[in-house]
Amino acid sequence: MKRLFVSKRGLMTVVVCIVSIAALASFAIAGPLADKQQDEVKVSAQAAEAKDTSGASAVVKPAAPNLDKGEYKQIAESKYLTLKANSGTGHFTVTDKRTGHVWKSFPDEKGYIEKENQGKWKANLESPLLYSYVEFNVRQDLAKEDNLKDGKGIVSKFEATGQGFKVQYEIPDLGFVIPAEVRLGDDYVETKILQDGLKDERVFTEAELKTKKDNEARLVSVRLFPFLGAQTSEEENGYLFLPDGSGAIVEFKKDRGGTNNYYSERVYGADWAYSANTIFSIRKPVRMPVFGIKSGKQAMIGVIHDGSEYANLVAAPSKTFSQYNWVTAEQNFRFMYYQYTNTKKTAGYVSYTKDITASDRSVRYYLIGRKDADYVQMAARYRQYLTEELGMQPLQANGNKLELQLHLLGADSERGFLRDSYLPLTTTRQAQEIVQELNTIGIEGMSITYLGWQRKGFSQYGGSFPLSSKLGGNDGMQQFVDFTHAKGYEVYLDASSYSFNNTGKDGFRRNRDGLRDIGASVMEYYTRGSDKKNTFVSPRFAEKVILDELSNAQALHVDGYVFGQGIGSLLNTDFNENYAATREETKQIQQRIFETTKNALGHVQVEDGNVYALQYVNHVQGLNDDISNDLFVDRGVPFVQIALHGLVTYSANYANDSDDYETTFLKGIEYGAVPSFIVTYAKSQQLLKTRSLGKFYSTYYKDWLQEMAMQYQQYNEALGDVRNQFITGHRSLADGVFETSYAGGKRIVVNYNAEPYAGNGWIVKPKDFAVVKQGGIEWLKNGL
Repeated sequence: MKRLFVSKRGLMTVVVCIVSIAALASFAIAGPLADKQQDEVKVSAQAAEAKDTSGASAVVKPAAPNLDKGEYKQIAESKYLTLKANSGTGHFTVTDKRTGHVWKSFPDEKGYIEKENQGKWKANLESPLLYSYVEFNVRQDLAKEDNLKDGKGIVSKFEATGQGFKVQYEIPDLGFVIPAEVRLGDDYVETKILQDGLKDERVFTEAELKTKKDNEARLVSVRLFPFLGAQTSEEENGYLFLPDGSGAIVEFKKDRGGTNNYYSERVYGADWAYSANTIFSIRKPVRMPVFGIKSGKQAMIGVIHDGSEYANLVAAPSKTFSQYNWVTAEQNFRFMYYQYTNTKKTAGYVSYTKDITASDRSVRYYLIGRKDADYVQMAARYRQYLTEELGMQPLQANGNKLELQLHLLGADSERGFLRDSYLPLTTTRQAQEIVQELNTIGIEGMSITYLGWQRKGFSQYGGSFPLSSKLGGNDGMQQFVDFTHAKGYEVYLDASSYSFNNTGKDGFRRNRDGLRDIGASVMEYYTRGSDKKNTFVSPRFAEKVILDELSNAQALHVDGYVFGQGIGSLLNTDFNENYAATREETKQIQQRIFETTKNALGHVQVEDGNVYALQYVNHVQGLNDDISNDLFVDRGVPFVQIALHGLVTYSANYANDSDDYETTFLKGIEYGAVPSFIVTYAKSQQLLKTRSLGKFYSTYYKDWLQEMAMQYQQYNEALGDVRNQFITGHRSLADGVFETSYAGGKRIVVNYNAEPYAGNGWIVKPKDFAVVKQGGIEWLKNGL
């Protein structure tokens, strides 16, 4: 279901705005040469220790944050944790009573080398918050970055709350007031930027304005306690965890070369409403708002709990800007965009949104209470978060058979000289033949997704019902669904097309119902390989159409919809006055669509969806099993799969659409996935005639019958009896050899090498895997 959409403006704009890139990077790249004069600024006044920590508010004097200096008093205690705080700085320490390890809101001093942390970054490391701001009366295209120390910030309030404390930071020169709260849970410490009391405007008196210019400084972003858990690579054995693809590891390395490479990605991907004249990131999107640090034998996982839709994840390894390895959440309150100044949209300027997007923003840091903690325990704790906070439920035991994910391509538009025509590739009667053959050769479990079923085919968006008679019509689809139900299979309809409209059907009018960016332009895109425009539908309009048509889907007896390529995977602000929605409201709209569809049809699935959709789905299609392979990323891990296995089933890319079929198969076994294929009744050459399907180069089902049967059998033998079990372990046994463990004691060893791997009395053949059960070995040949 890989429909690739790109911004027309983004691709046609060859030159990216240099100012835009500079502003994005400036916060993370601030170094000794940035704001050299500010390096000389020292806050001389020391904060008076707050005498009352019982809950009363205490005003303290300006503070000069220094790593582990000052007095830390116990503020709160929970089941597993003890919190101490310095009321003069707001810095804190958390002691894990289970392990004795002390986590600090500032960088750990172990291995600290003064000469490697100089200038601006020395002050950054000491400060409890970093912030960026724009001066609209000076340079509205440039966000400046600073820290509490160099910005002459103060702690103006400190108040114990019983569960923790509240602290108020002020930057008087800019008029900024940033209230924050720190509190303990049983096994986590939560840091929160509070909406109540947040100010970002200095009020000048008439007398001041006679001698001073109001630069109109406004807050852009804040990183609160950005170096919580930060470590050098001098004495610590550890790594950073990033939510890139399936999960990426950045090892702590003493010999890592100096670099300016760092990680900065928007949670849930870019907001296309601000995308004019920019190019999207080529990294894999952040689907889960999580990050982590392993230090020695200790580990913690950070979860953006409130405001994830407005956050970035930022990380850098040692030798990038400073000596420290760190990862943090950056909370955004204003957003960069490109303002066109002519109707042809050939000229313009970069600016930031005038209005602040204010809301509570919080991060929970879950401390892993065991001395052998790693990314597996991080993922396990996040799995617990998904059940406790998002309401996901463990899978129920339902036999020992996986369901082959079978995707059928129905029809598409065939290119014509004067006009396109309808080209059936798999009619409902032909689909019945395919399912019957697969059943005959031993595929007992199957979940079928029908793509290109809508009235005018795969690349035509809008007016899905009724189905074309050339495909089989509504009656043909109902008969097909009833036939598959008799076999014990489920049928889903691909509902990706509801995110776009290029037909004008469903009462859609481009200028009235299209999603608009901040410049009020209707957002239009081209399908790869096509010259036909696709208009992005306003989320509220899409919701209305989907709800109106659910009764049509019910009449076909289908088991559910599969949403993707927009709903559940893209999150955009809508500036259409008819359907205006913030990014947060768009998320809520998408959640309502998932919930309503599930209630109406029984089930709903998503393709590579964001985490906020997962509580509604029973399967995730196209789940990423790879990473972006950035220069400083060292390896990929199945963090996402560990977190989800036992809560939902998932499949990766189509096996017959892979450049490396053998590796794809083995990784599916290693990562606990379900096999997935996309096929047609028509021969593969027919797809070259279509508007959008030429990218699927091998779909003729008869070419893949035996492979589907083989994979189905081997996946079931390896994973069928653990489909509802949690993954409890994952490790590398050797280069190219990995072991995955399940709650019931089953272990699966995968060997990607061209040489056999010898274990403790057993051998895994090259390019093969073995299943290790309690009490013995079960040998499996992959037959490839």
